[in-house]
Amino acid sequence: MNDRKRYRLLVGIIVALMMLNAGLLAWMWLGPRAHRPGRGDGRTYLSKTLGLSDEQRTVYRVMRQKHFQTIRPLLDSLRQERRRFFALVDDSTQTEAQLIQKARQLEEKNARLDVLTLRHFQQVSALCTPEQRKKLKQVLAERPGFGPYGGSGWPGRHRADSSRGDRSEK
Repeated sequence: MNDRKRYRLLVGIIVALMMLNAGLLAWMWLGPRAHRPGRGDGRTYLSKTLGLSDEQRTVYRVMRQKHFQTIRPLLDSLRQERRRFFALVDDSTQTEAQLIQKARQLEEKNARLDVLTLRHFQQVSALCTPEQRKKLKQVLAERPGFGPYGGSGWPGRHRADSSRGDRSEK
């Protein structure tokens, strides 16, 4: 094969690969959204799952906004402390007792967050009908943060700070 044919073949392969890449990217960005959770999933998941009425949805929306206004500073503080804690990876001067104390401070903030979240769901439960309460209890039992193994987040939601931990070893 002469150089000119090799060159044309190589250019053709490169052009074909570029078109495939462009097509794949276009499909990912513009393709069907049914398989990709959007921003609204976490906001509407519970109300859709419980089958809340329009009036209940309005009250729930206000409750949810108040809850997140309350916990946002705690979440931000927890995220910062967690970063500072794991930044100690290079600091071998920290004693075991100091590290345990810092870890306990993280646990205390997590406990406060859990109590606030439980109170929120108690309010949501009070808003629900008896049938919806049963469904809420089932949803919370299936939710990763409420099961026996911990974790957090509604289905399809991922936290950017990766504070859920590495689950690759499980």
